[in-house]
Amino acid sequence: MGSFSDQRGLELTAESIVAVEAFDRTIAHFLGLKSDAGECLKSVFEADGEMPMAHCLKGYFMKLLCSAPFEIKARESSMAANAFSAQYSVTEREQAHIDALAAWTRGDLTGARDRWESILISFPLDVLALRLSHFIHFYLGDSSGLRDSIARVYPCWGKDTPGYGFVTGYYAFGHEECGTYGRAEALGRVAVEINPADIWSTHAVAHVMEMNGRYEEGIVWLEEHSSNWDDCNNFAYPAWWHLALFHLERGQMERGLELYDTRIRAEQTDDYLDMTNAVSLLWRLEEGGTDVGERWDELGEKAEQKMNDRIFAFHDAHYLMAMSYGGKAAEANDMLQAIGEGGAPGIEGAVYEALGYPLCSAIKAYAVGDYDAAVDRLYPVRRELFRIGGSHAQRDLFARLIVSAGLKAGRFALVRALLAERLGQNPASAWSWRRLRDAFVGLDDRSSAEHADDRYRQLLAS
Repeated sequence: MGSFSDQRGLELTAESIVAVEAFDRTIAHFLGLKSDAGECLKSVFEADGEMPMAHCLKGYFMKLLCSAPFEIKARESSMAANAFSAQYSVTEREQAHIDALAAWTRGDLTGARDRWESILISFPLDVLALRLSHFIHFYLGDSSGLRDSIARVYPCWGKDTPGYGFVTGYYAFGHEECGTYGRAEALGRVAVEINPADIWSTHAVAHVMEMNGRYEEGIVWLEEHSSNWDDCNNFAYPAWWHLALFHLERGQMERGLELYDTRIRAEQTDDYLDMTNAVSLLWRLEEGGTDVGERWDELGEKAEQKMNDRIFAFHDAHYLMAMSYGGKAAEANDMLQAIGEGGAPGIEGAVYEALGYPLCSAIKAYAVGDYDAAVDRLYPVRRELFRIGGSHAQRDLFARLIVSAGLKAGRFALVRALLAERLGQNPASAWSWRRLRDAFVGLDDRSSAEHADDRYRQLLAS
């Protein structure tokens, strides 16, 4: 076992340069969200079955799948990485990675994040630590951390540094989640210009357009770049999801349903990202008056298999919604009770208690037609929901749910206030203007209802 340098000059403990080159290739395909990243990792093990960072990376990949069956494999990889790190003289940086994986497998999200951030102080070109920290900041709802983690190292990256475009895309997304949309879009476009197949950066620009209400422009942007996604992994589905949202906002519900069937749910996997996208879109379609048929049933079946995972509250809220609408009402009740009883490790346990349980209670109440209860349970925590993770666009599902529940419960003054708040941020949302019209009708304010309806129709026609 010797010491070699990777393509960014970082020291790696390995049997040969062949193993290091395979490791570099795996990282590159991981950053590019390529479907063959797992196969690339196998080639590392073929070159060196005892490379400590290869076992660590395998553990990371298992954790990123966010599914209970892979938790065991992640712990096994962690133990192997620790065993080989003790057998060979690994670097301080490598040991910090191995310690981060151990923390992550224990459910210590902040401990893992802090180790990666510590690595980045001394080794700002450690793109693996950077990407994983980005992931955890995202699911901790830490928007400023999402941006600033990249900001701290970005001056150390040059245009010739391998992976520069991907890092620029991460910086773009961090800025978008912090609301600095101009900077986000500029960075995102630079990243896509460097690598047109960079779907993460493409989606970061789409997020900006979603937040700015530039729906028609978003449709053009995504359709223009969709031919670059052929060798992408399932992250292509979130990009198609964004396209569907743009069409829904334009009142093109049939196109949204078509994208659900042909793109977003063409492969009916149980992956958490695929599931949350599908659940979110199906609820929006149904809330908008579209008959979705029996599509909930398939989601409910798969969600039932995940009802005890308890990994992230954000995922569980979607699983519970799928079961509530997909013929699994009793199972949804059992899941809600289990969430209320706690048991999730680390900081996520506190998130489940403070936010996950009220949110899931509201979702269940809405599904059974108890709209007042849905409002009452969700309203007090709505401004803290960022802590469950996900993006602003993803969490908007829950903001829409409370508006819809308020209308159905006849709480028109509250809905008017909520929609005024939404329109203050995005005045180009036809969905918001239509619901505001309904609230004014409920309040018997005909003049304001007519104005809201005119604005709604103008936006659809534009």
